[in-house]
Amino acid sequence: MNLYLNRAKGTGITMAIVYLCIGTMKTGTTALQNFMRNNPKALEKQGFCYPFMEVGPGPNPKNRNGNFLIYQSTQKDPQKKAKENEETRIAGYQKLQKLANDYSNIVLSEELLWHHCEKYENFWEDIVDNLKKINCQLKIVVYLRRQDELIQSLWNQGVKIGVRLSVSFQKYIRTKKYKYFPLDYYTHLKKIEQVVGRENLLIRIYENGQYEGEEQSIISDFTHTLGITLTDEFKQDSERRNPSLNGNFIEMKRLINGLPEYREMSDFIEKPILSACAFQESHSPKKKQSFFTYEQQTAFLSEYEESNRKVATEFLNREDGVLFRKPIEHLPVYQVDSDTMYRDLITFLGVMFCRQQQAIKKLEKKPTLRSWVSEITDAIKEKV
Repeated sequence: MNLYLNRAKGTGITMAIVYLCIGTMKTGTTALQNFMRNNPKALEKQGFCYPFMEVGPGPNPKNRNGNFLIYQSTQKDPQKKAKENEETRIAGYQKLQKLANDYSNIVLSEELLWHHCEKYENFWEDIVDNLKKINCQLKIVVYLRRQDELIQSLWNQGVKIGVRLSVSFQKYIRTKKYKYFPLDYYTHLKKIEQVVGRENLLIRIYENGQYEGEEQSIISDFTHTLGITLTDEFKQDSERRNPSLNGNFIEMKRLINGLPEYREMSDFIEKPILSACAFQESHSPKKKQSFFTYEQQTAFLSEYEESNRKVATEFLNREDGVLFRKPIEHLPVYQVDSDTMYRDLITFLGVMFCRQQQAIKKLEKKPTLRSWVSEITDAIKEKV
């Protein structure tokens, strides 16, 4: 049985290009995804589509529309799990084939692909083959961030949400809990290049001063890379997306993450603690800090110096071999500020109490079974 829609070969149909944005994490992917999602008409005028890939049993991430490529079923039975995974991917490719009839450029995004691809055998080979079957060509867009900055952001993200890290940054580094994430960019890119070809690898640098396009921003760099003209018709969201925890709030969340009872619950503290952090930042902005000492930072970066040089020379044709141009800053090392801890803690508790009160008010207004029975009984009595 043919898993894909019938498509005539040799009929002069131009291949659609699928731009697959694979992150990396913490390189503005949320902002890029929101930008693409919020501008469907402007994109369509230039032959681009950022589709909502509503495939599989879900839930389908609205913005991360490349998620079907690494979809993992929650089925416990191995056979049912494998079947659901395969059916979801097939449905995704079938959706792409229909889109390719109307759009010459389709954009997919999933920042987890950069490191999750390591979990699958022949991952990139399968994608290339499946896209060829539906007359589509693959181009991969990847943003690289300097490793010392990325690793700090990954730890912060891990404390804030998701895995709910409870280890300190120093222990995170010492025990190398970040090793799941490929930081040797050259080696990882070479693996992808061997399958997709260098001409189909669009490597960008996540660093101020290296963005292209009129605005020299992550948005203008991304649109410039894809060949999209950033006209006045495009709407840009000024709201900060996926903010980090700072100051005392990162330490509060880290300690709470270590509570066994909390780990068994949903992460209900994430949003209120982010709100409290944003409130305090708006009143007294925090000075920039580093979780590394300067010596640690330079030593950590030296591990990837040769890899970065090879990426710069071989992939970006830079004769100077410099991949990241921003110098390492001498920043104060992060410390808990005991002088402001009471203020931040009270602010956080205040936000929590307000949210709980709002939830209680909603429950009070929500009709209950008893109230429904009472209303029906009163109505019957009135008729009688």
